[in-house]
Amino acid sequence: MRIIDVDYLMQNMREETAFILKCEELFHDKISSAAAKVVENMLKGRRIVCLTGPSGSGKTTTAFRLRDYLINLTVPVIMLSMDNFFLPASLRPPEATDFESPFCVDIPRLTRCARDLFQGKKVEVPTFDFKTSEYGPSYEVQGDKEAVIILEGIHMLNPLIFNSLRSMALGIYASPRTRVLTADEKVIHPHFLRVARRMLRDSSTRGRSLQETVLNMESVNAGEHLYITPHRHNAEIHLDTFHDYEPCILAHYLKELPSFQEELTPEFVKAHELDDLIGLVEQLPPLKTSYIPRDSLLREFIGGSIYQY
Repeated sequence: MRIIDVDYLMQNMREETAFILKCEELFHDKISSAAAKVVENMLKGRRIVCLTGPSGSGKTTTAFRLRDYLINLTVPVIMLSMDNFFLPASLRPPEATDFESPFCVDIPRLTRCARDLFQGKKVEVPTFDFKTSEYGPSYEVQGDKEAVIILEGIHMLNPLIFNSLRSMALGIYASPRTRVLTADEKVIHPHFLRVARRMLRDSSTRGRSLQETVLNMESVNAGEHLYITPHRHNAEIHLDTFHDYEPCILAHYLKELPSFQEELTPEFVKAHELDDLIGLVEQLPPLKTSYIPRDSLLREFIGGSIYQY
């Protein structure tokens, strides 16, 4: 377990642009290492990548960055999102007791599409409208017997999905793992950093209030412990998606939100155990520079990314 402290952040923030670029370079190196492992497995016939991570982990940007790196190596890539395969509420089985359950996914169709793409066949991929909880228009994807197929989604390492693909797949688990030690020696667990990421993203792209995001993440966290974390062992690659300058981004963008003080009242913060996170936000100097790469994983949460989510 890696831990950084506020003194380390304060020292590096004296040269914040250099600090940002160094952190981005380190994450680039992680993607490079993962890509090398993917190519190694591709040459052994394992051309499917099952990439997962909990909510707010940055798994979607990780998938895009891995795709771009492989394409730069002249490796053809097909990407498929598990989100396309959610079942309308009327078609979910009784086992789908909550929205975080893997039984909310059309698992047979997802695994069939993956195998068909692996074999070079053309497949029809569904879409799912989360606002209406109904199917959207489907689209066609042409398979390729030479391509790496990146399957991204929260349940991709669940045995219900992964076991049928195991012989042809490599598992990747992406999530922030670094802890932050505050000035008063409180350890900020990565879960709370993911909550902060989601507060930023949901307020700007999903119209959710900060309080709604916090409450939603408590439900999501319960599902994570039931359905995602127990299957991390299926991953051969574990990527820490934490960026060391990230807490200073949170300090900057959270405090800029008009509803920050209004919604995150001392009573709400205490009731939902956010005291240490908000204390960290208050301790840190806000990021002043705009030199955050447009392909940065953190752009998934603060906006301005080159990727479409």
